[in-house]
Amino acid sequence: MNLEIIAHRGFSSIAPENTLAAFELAIARKANSIEFDIQLSADSVPVIFHDATLDRITGISGKVRDKNLSQLQTLNAGKWFSDEFSDEKIPTLKEALGILKNVDKFLYFDVKPHCEWSDSEVTDFVNTLNDRGIKEKCVITSFNDTFLGQVRRVDGDLAIGQIVANLEAYKTQLSQAVANRDNLISSQYRVLLENPALIQASRSQGVDIVAWTVDDPADMQKLIDLGITRIVTNCLI
Repeated sequence: MNLEIIAHRGFSSIAPENTLAAFELAIARKANSIEFDIQLSADSVPVIFHDATLDRITGISGKVRDKNLSQLQTLNAGKWFSDEFSDEKIPTLKEALGILKNVDKFLYFDVKPHCEWSDSEVTDFVNTLNDRGIKEKCVITSFNDTFLGQVRRVDGDLAIGQIVANLEAYKTQLSQAVANRDNLISSQYRVLLENPALIQASRSQGVDIVAWTVDDPADMQKLIDLGITRIVTNCLI
């Protein structure tokens, strides 16, 4: 069994999440894949940042979507973690792809559900991936079904994954994944531990599973014993 270790927001236990430093360290430590968060600035630039608001990471109030790129790039995205990373900024997707393209297996895009995208913004996003020649490494995931539908319409060849956080959502999204011919569900890992029959039910319909976010070695082993081969982690790299 080939285990795929997916670095959550980069190697986020030793570097500030969703920064170029976290991505470089994940690759240096031989993480197979990297997961990261995407949303848009006010001037429609895809940036890598998790929260809808800037407070937790930058200490500045306001929403990411309300700031243009030039405003966002004045903010510090690393000092909250430690002074060692005080030079880290909020990266744009294009900046980050210079590092992320070097990942061995896959790039998991978690497109934040609080951010609405126009069709032209989605087209520009997909074109960026095509222009960099990395489409085969990209897996587009989101809680936002509208966004996933937009991606499908622009490029039916991109890998798409549903994200689920509970059993009810898993059942609903599995049906949607099958109907849309998506090949992946990204599930909160406890849902799988508590409902292991979901694993075979998914795979029998052509849908593989990513488990997130696993930081306990005992839980990781339980998932491996159940046959899970793709695991998101902050620290078990």
